[in-house]
Amino acid sequence: MKKNLIALAIASAVAAPVVMADAPTLYGQINVAVDSVNGEAGFMDGTGTTDRDSRLGIKGSEDLGNGLKAVYHMEFGIKVGDALGTISGRNAAVGLSGGFGTVLLGRWDSPLKMSQPKDLFGDSTYADIGKDTMSGNLGLNGDGGESRFDNVVAYVSPSFAGIKLIAAGVASEKGGTTADSSVTDAYSVALTYGSAKKGLYLAAAMDQAGDEFAGANNEWQHIRFSAQYAAAGLVVNGIYQEFDADIANAREGSNIQVSAGYKIGKLMPKVKYSMVDFDDARDDGSAYGLGLDYALGKKTTGYIEYVGSDKEMTGSADDLTALSVGMVHKF
Repeated sequence: MKKNLIALAIASAVAAPVVMADAPTLYGQINVAVDSVNGEAGFMDGTGTTDRDSRLGIKGSEDLGNGLKAVYHMEFGIKVGDALGTISGRNAAVGLSGGFGTVLLGRWDSPLKMSQPKDLFGDSTYADIGKDTMSGNLGLNGDGGESRFDNVVAYVSPSFAGIKLIAAGVASEKGGTTADSSVTDAYSVALTYGSAKKGLYLAAAMDQAGDEFAGANNEWQHIRFSAQYAAAGLVVNGIYQEFDADIANAREGSNIQVSAGYKIGKLMPKVKYSMVDFDDARDDGSAYGLGLDYALGKKTTGYIEYVGSDKEMTGSADDLTALSVGMVHKF
């Protein structure tokens, strides 16, 4: 009887990883800061708590055999401190992965956005790469090139000597229908080298759309070049971007952002500087961010940040300054 129990226990232990291999992974983060802001209309002016892209997601894959996998990913933004009542859609897609690479269908970040190096101020209310206090409200919908599109067909190639191709087509589906729409109504392409996690990383990317996507006589284009070096706790990177558009809710110009951080034990001091050359009558705008991260645990980080952005950058009457103290827990 004992031998049978032992044999059953061994069989169960061997089988368990197989059973769990296709189990989905639940992940997310809760990120909240206390901000003290001196600004103007359009920004919080005073002191209060701010959610920083808290989110919840589920992802996984299923082995289909013959080297193929079905992959799925669904992520939601959840406003912490807002009675959990504000839920937004983030990346959500299903697709196939194999030796040919990965194909995704759904809603996803543009390859231009995916090509960015590590943003040391990522998810920051005022210093994130796409926030108007750092990008001057440039690009489609003023997102500084950080676009996420619906109706996407995306492809990520395997790595060839460290080089990857990422491409996506976006259908407009005007009026909620597929009439006269095409997956080439807008497109985004990126070519990357290396890894944004360590070593040398290089990327070139662009977004472009014509009348079919943006409407009659409305076209736009984003271009981004990125470079980064990360090793032994040091991260240094830079981004150059150009934005050109014939559409009412897009602003034209060019943007340079450089940042650096160095991890010393549990501490990481970090700095960012951004400069925008506007194509309209405004003078050049500039902004900077100073910060210090402290690892409270493996998945929990406390931080303090100070951001200064001039009135030319935000297109307002006054400069903006923001002091933030917060904590993020990832799971």
